[in-house]
Amino acid sequence: MCEVIERNRAEGRAEGRVEGRTEGRYEILTDMLRDGMNIDTVARIAKMTAEQVMNIGKKAAVL
Repeated sequence: MCEVIERNRAEGRAEGRVEGRTEGRYEILTDMLRDGMNIDTVARIAKMTAEQVMNIGKKAAVL
């Protein structure tokens, strides 16, 4: 039983780290868009497609 709890905690921490990195990445991306950077440039730096960047920008009400 203790192993199951520890495994669940470890999985939860790993998921939290991934979510935190993703949120941080999106925050930087939206800051770049707010500062007027070109969508294609942001996409290249973020290693995403222009469409993905546009979708994130729209969700963040930047575009």
